[in-house]
Amino acid sequence: MVEISRPRIEVKRNLMQILVRTSPQKTKVVEGGRGVGKSTVIADEMSEVAHALRRSTNFLQGRTYQQILTRTLPSTILSLETLGYKNGIHYTIGQKPIWKKYDYPYEPPLDWGKTIAWYTGAVWTMLSQDVSSRGLNTCSGVADEFCELDPVKFQAETLATLRSGKRYFENNPKWLSQMYVSSIPRTQEGKHIYTFEQEALTNPNDVFYLRAPSAINKDNLPADWFKMQRRIMSKYEYDIEIENIRPRAVGGGFYPAFNESLLCYDAFDNDFLRGLVDNTNGYDKTSFEKLDCREVYDVMLDTELDIALDYGKFCCIVTGQENFMNEFRFLSSITPDAPGEMIEVLVQRWCDYYRPHRNRRVVYWYDQTATGKDGRSPKTYADIVEEVLKKNGWDVDAQYFGAAPEHHDKYKFWSIAMRNDHPGLPIFRYNRSKCKYLIESINNSPAKEGKFGPEKVKTEERKTHIDQRYTTHQGDAMDMIGYFKYSARIEASQSLWLPARSIR
Repeated sequence: MVEISRPRIEVKRNLMQILVRTSPQKTKVVEGGRGVGKSTVIADEMSEVAHALRRSTNFLQGRTYQQILTRTLPSTILSLETLGYKNGIHYTIGQKPIWKKYDYPYEPPLDWGKTIAWYTGAVWTMLSQDVSSRGLNTCSGVADEFCELDPVKFQAETLATLRSGKRYFENNPKWLSQMYVSSIPRTQEGKHIYTFEQEALTNPNDVFYLRAPSAINKDNLPADWFKMQRRIMSKYEYDIEIENIRPRAVGGGFYPAFNESLLCYDAFDNDFLRGLVDNTNGYDKTSFEKLDCREVYDVMLDTELDIALDYGKFCCIVTGQENFMNEFRFLSSITPDAPGEMIEVLVQRWCDYYRPHRNRRVVYWYDQTATGKDGRSPKTYADIVEEVLKKNGWDVDAQYFGAAPEHHDKYKFWSIAMRNDHPGLPIFRYNRSKCKYLIESINNSPAKEGKFGPEKVKTEERKTHIDQRYTTHQGDAMDMIGYFKYSARIEASQSLWLPARSIR
């Protein structure tokens, strides 16, 4: 038995954390705002299970392995530290147990590289839905950003593992316990979390469901944090992210054929990511702070890339690639790290991310909006983009098309293209994680009836206090690639305006 004592320190928990920690139900679900303290809920659960179910095997579930490595673990490590638990002393991540007198789990994992091993002998195996988790046996589980999970996969592959430890823990209240934390779902697909809310009403002895706004954790947040969030967010975003108010569905959107469950996919290269976890020293979050395109397997390194940007006070870069399977995949959407980030900085970040790409040809699609200037340079946006790309060794095929197509033409094009059944078009698909804000832009693009047909409503682009990542900018960049590259393939009977390449 490892001779390490359990930390005994005073921790200031908020009401949400206290209620979750003291509720007796086996299944607990927290739907909370940003900064509400969900990571502490995970840390508390791990601490309780590690001591109540010594030598047990448990699961830590995320949508992808990359999500766990880059989002779940860093915040969980910090929360464990507030409870007095130190990485490398009380637990290890991604390596075999380091303690000399260690009682191994009753069912030790075959691969310690995807585990969090505690000094009590309890272990958490990191599960992701981009690889199968079949064959594992677990005693309890935790899931982060639960609304992002595929509920069918979770039921079939993860919940099915909750079958271990009856011989040792049958009478322990923590045996087969489940803790799920999540923000408010932003898509229809994520609303499966609400089934637990209904179950909590019908079976209150078994399921505990708690909703909490960020304000419940105000004593643990900076004094001006709420004021800052209110300044940088629209009221709509503030209500969702901070007040934890569920959004109303946007009806009659500009992309009515977009179906996230059918068109989106995950593509992280878990072998590459696993290689960044040192077998000797374990997990180091700095190894995952500046990842490049090798983190995903959908980027074909020997095939040219397509890019388009949106310009102005908010710039973004959308990247796609056609492959030999007659697919056009939107690979990433890159947004500013900070408000006011200059376009050359943004393009340099794109170059850094795609530096390992062997085919150095990039097709740059743009219209007359790229011929403008922002006043900080005598050069046009297009000139700056090409200059930075060429400086980084890219062969730029600039495709300039002058005037942008009309809204009703783009609406008609995507209504056809996103069905993925037109013989002249490729199958359009979207990397769910790397195109997060592009997908948000698609889902949040309302439409109105214009003089010639549907028009995209772009009023929020002019509201400087709104987080522009969620508005229509990235959908506009996607429009440029899709329409300029493929609209000519649709038969004339569709009455689309066909673009012609222009000369600057």
